[in-house]
Parts: sequence; C-alpha cells; structure tokens
Amino acid sequence: MITTVTLNPAIDTRYFIDDFKEGKLFRAEKIVKSPGGKGLNVTKILKQLGTDVTATGILGGKNGEWIVEKLKERNIKESFFISSKETRVCIAILSNNSETEILETSETIEENELKKFEIIFTELLEQSEIVTMSGSLLKGTKKDYYRKLVEIANVKGKKVILDTSGKALLEGIKAKPYLIKPNLDELEYVLGEKIDNDKKIKRAVYKLKELGAQNILLSMGKNGAFYFGETNFKIIIPKIKVCNTVGSGDSTVAGLAKGLHDNLKIEDTLKLAMACGMSNAQKMETGAVDIDDVKSFQEKIEIVKFEL
Repeated sequence: MITTVTLNPAIDTRYFIDDFKEGKLFRAEKIVKSPGGKGLNVTKILKQLGTDVTATGILGGKNGEWIVEKLKERNIKESFFISSKETRVCIAILSNNSETEILETSETIEENELKKFEIIFTELLEQSEIVTMSGSLLKGTKKDYYRKLVEIANVKGKKVILDTSGKALLEGIKAKPYLIKPNLDELEYVLGEKIDNDKKIKRAVYKLKELGAQNILLSMGKNGAFYFGETNFKIIIPKIKVCNTVGSGDSTVAGLAKGLHDNLKIEDTLKLAMACGMSNAQKMETGAVDIDDVKSFQEKIEIVKFEL
C-alpha cells in the first residue's frame, strides 16, 4: 500500500473566466470544486493508476466533511485525523492566457492534535511500503515537522517521497528521505541565488545531497527533468499542448510512488512519472490523467545517462 500525507488540504475551487482582469466584476459561468492539496492530488492519480492507496493528514469542519465525502465518492480510502480547525479553501481563476491563484492560510493547529495525527500515521505505516508527503505545513506546525514524520517512517523502513518547499524542504531532507522532487524555483531557494547554468544546478544538487537527500528528481517543466541517484539521468519529453499545469508535479510524484511500489526499474519509474505529469497537464481537472495517454507518452520519453 501507498500512504499519502496531506497535512494542509483544501477545497480547490476553480473559476473559469474569459478575459479576467483585476478590479472588474465577473460572473463565473463554470465552477469546478474538488478535494485539494498536493497530497490529495497524488492520491487521486494513484487511484486512477489502480494502486492500493490510503490518504491521511488533517481535516476539520464542514470543509473537511465535504472532502471526505468526495473521496468516498471516488472509492478512495482515507484515515484523516479530524481537527477542531476548519479546512481551508483555495481559489484558482483560469482565464484565456493566465492563471491566478488565491491560497488561504490554514487555521492554527494545536500541538495535541498533531500528536493524535502521529498515532494514525504510525499505524498506517504498518501496512505501507511507500509514503508520499506533499505540500505546505499547517499554521502552528514547526518548520521541521516533515523531518519528524520522515524519521518515523525511516524507523519502520519505509521509502518516503518528500515534495515540499522552502524551510520545510531544507529541514525535511535532514531526515534523509528516499526521494525529493524540487523544481528550479525550489533549487534557487536552496542555493540562495538565480540558477542559470548547469554548474549552479550541480552545486545545488550537491548541497541537497550533503543535507540528506538520497535521490533527487529535478523538474524542468517543458524541458523535462534530471534525476540524480546512484546513476544520473536526463529525461527528455516530447512537446505537448498544455491546458493546465496545476497538479502536474503531484501527478509526477504519483508516478514515482507507483513505480517504486511496483519495483520497476528506475528508468521505467521515471518514464511513468513524467508521463503522468504530462497527461495531467493536458487535463482541465487537477489531479487527473488519461491512462492511454500515459502509456503513449511513456513510449516517447527518452532517458539518457550523464555524469554529474
């Protein structure tokens, strides 16, 4: 089983508004709401890939109840800690040539509630082979909280994919997660400067490895990705028509988790991961793939070894 952790989930509300401009009045004719948060996007993709997956994290209030109900409608197993705090709502406005996001900050979580979540998390590890931890931390959570969760999973011998950013990433990798998936912006945060050449990428990767990252998938958007592990690979992807990039990174994480869970060769795992991200980018729904497209993209992705 794969366990996905979403500490800071949300109801993702997407408004489709042509010619959206700041300071004007608009009526949204099309609205799409779905269970959101990076970890739940991972969960939805894993379910579509036919994987045994259970979602966990922290939910609360009427918004939390709504998310649980929607997961049940998708036959997704969940084991969330129910907090006294209301789960947030995040808004995306999709226009002809732009995408504007408004992300609510969560309510402040209490220490005793985190302890209760950790009991649920530890119990789920007994049934899990792979664990994904995705997204931002709840307000009131210490920046090293992912580090604590990774350490709990490591004690149980579980492989962790950590997908977060900023201080949460820098602290989390100190616990030596099996795999992290930064993008260029997150790599620039690590290095503290603009990354505009391969030499700086190399420096940032070495720094991440020194801090504790075992394996790194560096997402480069339309330019593919680099994988740094026992063997280093450049991943070359075909050009596609992009409809919506939100959730593509989460879809990539789902593919990585699926490949590791199924003991695929690393090259095949990387192809699956990138194919899932590409398929999601062609969907208007966040956290959705077309299985036929995934299979087709896998055949077109090129994996090339290189020296770091």
